Amino acid sequence: MAKVVLDANVTVSAAFGGVPLDAVSKAFSTGDVFLSPAIIEEIGGTIRRLSSKLGEEKTGYLLTLWRRFQSHCTILAPKEKAVLCRDPKDDAYLHLCIAAKADFLVTGDKDLLAVDPRSVAVLPDRLKIVTPRRFLEIGP
Repeated sequence: MAKVVLDANVTVSAAFGGVPLDAVSKAFSTGDVFLSPAIIEEIGGTIRRLSSKLGEEKTGYLLTLWRRFQSHCTILAPKEKAVLCRDPKDDAYLHLCIAAKADFLVTGDKDLLAVDPRSVAVLPDRLKIVTPRRFLEIGP
């Protein structure tokens, strides 16, 4: 089974369908999905920021989906604190990949996509950092 980390934008965008939803569905159907406290906090903050645009009813629906999503994930608290990415706020995803020994980090973030896992010794050898579309193209 694949070990998958999904970034906040992919996770939140999945609520609106399309490729992100397909990627999230594949992640759950082919492996284990991991979250960390830092990522949970980031996604919760993203939903709160969107609430003024979405309105109360849609925000409530999104929060329900988010709670359900979390209940199906494995939560890990990474110990790693190294700076690994050109955008330090994205390090939480790489730290989680290390803790989970992840196979995939699914993201649309250009800073994370620019990281070459083979050039960062602490990242799992098998880690692939890919877009949602590329994740769907790769076999199970």
